[in-house]
Amino acid sequence: MTTASNPTQIRPLTVVIPAYNVGGYIAEALNSVLSQRWADVIDIVVVDDGSSDSTYAEALAVVERNRGDQIRLIRQPNRGVSEARNVGLAAVRTPYVAFLDGDDIYMPNFSDAIVPMLARHEWDMLEYNIAIIDDQGKMLDEIELVPPERAGGHTVDKATLMHFAGRFHTFVWTRVYKTALFDPKPFPTGRHYEDAAVMPSVYLRAHNVYQVADRLIGYRRRYGSITQQAPLRDVRDLLLTGDEALARCNGSERDEYWLTVFYKLFHRACHVSARVDGSSFDDALSIVKQMASHHQGTLRRLPRPADAGREPLGRFEWSVRLDRGVYFAKRLAKKILRRELDRRQRATVLAKR
Repeated sequence: MTTASNPTQIRPLTVVIPAYNVGGYIAEALNSVLSQRWADVIDIVVVDDGSSDSTYAEALAVVERNRGDQIRLIRQPNRGVSEARNVGLAAVRTPYVAFLDGDDIYMPNFSDAIVPMLARHEWDMLEYNIAIIDDQGKMLDEIELVPPERAGGHTVDKATLMHFAGRFHTFVWTRVYKTALFDPKPFPTGRHYEDAAVMPSVYLRAHNVYQVADRLIGYRRRYGSITQQAPLRDVRDLLLTGDEALARCNGSERDEYWLTVFYKLFHRACHVSARVDGSSFDDALSIVKQMASHHQGTLRRLPRPADAGREPLGRFEWSVRLDRGVYFAKRLAKKILRRELDRRQRATVLAKR
């Protein structure tokens, strides 16, 4: 751990790390915090969510090497990432909190960009861009939450809310928050896409946000994730979250916001539906149609127009089927590539004998 003179009087920030079967990554995640310039003012809460691999042992080894009260390690039976985050959040005693998944890392400049901004407690949220990295930490791509022209502080007014809703980057781990923005146990236990169920309400509670146009977190893309099959429950969970957004439409000026949130959830459900197995596809398509029906029902009940939410959902069934065709083509290409690589490897081995 690198020690620096403290820019604040107390530790301002806790990083909550939910960890499940990330034995090959958790030490790197922890060290990415401990190696920061301002590491000495950051608390860490690790919640091992019933891992069956070496995750707990790897985290404990880092704790023992650290030899301080900076890292708290909590072990619980497997209950899912939402409950792990809820348990970690309940243990936070600092004014600010951030979330880091157990296989991701902070970039070396994270604390330089963030910690000095926390001293005056002026900002409710700070958000930043994402580097997509591979297993070796090599950057593959990026996700831009903050374009250069938006860098700096903003009031969370209608324009800021609609910018968030329109882009809908709901990753909870790409922001730092005032801890008070969260309800007790905010993450819905057992639900996938839990970030999308939480972030729209958190954004509404914030009075302001400071946006950093730098890549401060490394999101790990594991091999095969692009063509990974989706379970039907993901579509059901998006239906549930979409219904919660529609239920918040009440004829007020916030209808435009919540209808835009729904629109993004709907198109995410379409995307996920294209990736379920063959036996679940008809059910997935039925759930998407249900979402479209609930959207139309909401528009009919609203007492006044809400322009942004009245954008047609389009020929979504055709789009889902087209997306599904592209998805299976990618899976087939990947399978052929893997077989070819295996064939070449076997030929190389035989040639050396």
